[in-house]
Amino acid sequence: MKIFNNYIYQLIIALSLFSFITINGQRIVKSHPSINIQPEPKEIKSLDKTIVGKIGAKIIIDINNHDEKQASDYFEKIMTEKFDGNSFAIVRNDNEKNLIRILLKQLDKNEQISNQFYEIKCNADEKEIAIQYKTQIGLIYAFISLSEYFTKDDDELKVNLFDIKDYPDFSRRIFSANPKPDEVNELLDFGLKNKIETIAIASRQYPWFQPSEEYKNLFEKIKTWKEKYGAPSIMQMHNIYDERAIEISNNSDVNALKNVLQIGMENGADKIMILADDTPPFEYGEGYVLKSENDKKKFKHMAEAHCYLLDDIKKWMQKNSFESELYYVPPFYTYEDMHYGEMELYKNTPWEDDAFKPLYRDLSYIGLNVPKDVYIIWTGPYVRSRRITVEDINGWTYNLKGVIPFLWDNTIYSHNAFISTPLFSAWDNNFPIDFSSRTGGNGMFINGSANSEDSKVSVITVNDYMWNTQKYSPNKSLNKAMNNLYGNESTKIIFQLKEVELELRKTIGERELRFESDSLWKIIRKVRYTHTKNPFYYHYNYSRMKALRLQLKGSVPEITNKNVFMMQCSKLYEKRNTLVHMLEERKPDVAKNIKKILIELPDFKTIN
Repeated sequence: MKIFNNYIYQLIIALSLFSFITINGQRIVKSHPSINIQPEPKEIKSLDKTIVGKIGAKIIIDINNHDEKQASDYFEKIMTEKFDGNSFAIVRNDNEKNLIRILLKQLDKNEQISNQFYEIKCNADEKEIAIQYKTQIGLIYAFISLSEYFTKDDDELKVNLFDIKDYPDFSRRIFSANPKPDEVNELLDFGLKNKIETIAIASRQYPWFQPSEEYKNLFEKIKTWKEKYGAPSIMQMHNIYDERAIEISNNSDVNALKNVLQIGMENGADKIMILADDTPPFEYGEGYVLKSENDKKKFKHMAEAHCYLLDDIKKWMQKNSFESELYYVPPFYTYEDMHYGEMELYKNTPWEDDAFKPLYRDLSYIGLNVPKDVYIIWTGPYVRSRRITVEDINGWTYNLKGVIPFLWDNTIYSHNAFISTPLFSAWDNNFPIDFSSRTGGNGMFINGSANSEDSKVSVITVNDYMWNTQKYSPNKSLNKAMNNLYGNESTKIIFQLKEVELELRKTIGERELRFESDSLWKIIRKVRYTHTKNPFYYHYNYSRMKALRLQLKGSVPEITNKNVFMMQCSKLYEKRNTLVHMLEERKPDVAKNIKKILIELPDFKTIN
C-alpha cells in the first residue's frame, strides 16, 4: 500500500509539473516552443508554457478606441488566414470564459521611445496577454507577432507564451512599388505582415499634372483599406519633369500638381515625394536650368524655384489641414550625376568648375532655403552606393549647409551581374554600424518594386536590416523569408532556378560585352587621332577611355566557338525550363510571375 501511495503521489507531482486542469477544460502545459517572427525582435523570452484549449475557443480582446478596433480587425484577418474559421472566435470586450484575454494599453505619447514600440507580456495563470504600444502601427506590429504564438494540433488550439519588447532601428522604412488598383490589397497586406512602415506608389507611373481614372481608383482602394485597418503609411511620388516640365511661376501648373496631391492625401497618403531627378533641363557648365521665360524672370535658378514650390505646397497643406510629410529629390542627388557622370573625374582638370560650381550652388541654396521638416534625398556618393562612410554623410551634409540627407537606396537590384532585378537576393551593403542615427529622418527609401515576385524577399531582408541592424544576417534573413513565402521544397527549386538563370545571363552577357568592348575600342582609336595636336587634357581622357576598354575586355573570358556558345545556352535554357515546370506544379502563380523576368535566348542566326 505504501508503494502504491508513493506512486500516486509521484503521478500527482508529475501532472502538476506538466499541466494544470482548469475549470474551462483548458490547461497550461510546460513546453519549449519555437517561434517564427520576422523581422527578429529586439528582445524575446519564452515562458516555456503553453495554454491549450479546444477548437473554437474564444480569444477575448479588450479594446478602448477606434485605433485598437482597426488593429484587432487586422489580427482577426491574419488569424483567419492562418487557421480555418472554426478554429477560434475573436470577441471584443467580453467577460465570458475564454482561451486567452488580450489587454491593450496605449503608452503616453510623450514617452521617449519609438512610435513603433510594442511590448507583449504574458500571464499564464490568469490566461492573459498584455500589449503596450505607443501608436497604432506599433499595436498592429504587436498583433502580427502575436499571431505567431498560436498553433493548431488536431482538435486543440495552443497559445505558446513569450514576452517581447520590440521596436525598429529605422523609424521610416519606405519601399517603392508599382501596383495596379486590383493589386493594392495584396501589396498593403504584404507590407503590414512584414512590418514595412511605408509603401510608396512609384513616380512616373501616373502623371503629376492630371489625376487619371486609374490613379483615382488606386487611391480609392487604398482609402478603403486604411479605413478598415489604419496602416501602413502611404507615400505618393511625383516627378515634376516627367512627361511635361512644370512651370513653377504658372499657377495653373502648380494647382494641377496640388490637385493630384490632394487626391492622394484625401485617400490615405501621409507622405509626399516631389522628384526633380534625371529629367529636368540641363546645360553643361550651368547645371540644371529653368527653360520657361516666366520662371527665369521670377527665379535666379532652379534651386530657388524648387524651394519656392516646396514652401508653397507646405503653406497650402497647412491652410487646408492636410497632414503629410514632404520629401524632395533635387536634380543633384549624388556625385555620379545623370549628365556629368562621375564627378570625381573632373577634379584637377580644366572642367572642374563647370561640374562642381552648379552642384555646390544648388545644394547650398537648397540647404539654406528649403522649408523646415522637408527631407532632402540623396543616393550616397554613387547612384548605387554599396558603401557609405561617415565622411560621405558629413560631406553631403556640409554641401546642404547642415541639413542631413535622407538616403534613397538603389542597390536592391544591383547584387547580381548582368541583371537589374533582385532575383531572390538578400540586401547587403557596407554602411556605418550606427547608420540609423546618422541618416536624415532616421530612415531609408528603398527603390525597387515591392509587388514584384522576385523582389519580395529582397524587400523583407532590407526591412530586417532596418528593424534590427545588429542582428541582421543576409543569408539567414533571405532563407527565412523564402521559406515563409514559398515553403521549403519550392524554395529549393527557386534557388536552383536562380542559379541557372544567372549562369545563362552571364554566358550571354560576357560574350556581348567582349564584342562591344572591341566596338568601343574602334571609337576610342578614332578619338585619339582627332586630337594628336591638341592639349594634354585630351590625351589624359584618351588614356582613361583606353583603360576602360581594357578593363571591360579583361573582365570577361575569351570568346568561345559560336557552336560551343549555342550549346551552352541551349543546355542552360532547357535546364531552366525543367525547373520552371517543377515550380508550376507546386506554385503556379509564383512560376507565372517569375517567367516574366526570365531572359530569352538570343537569335543565334544574327550573333557573331
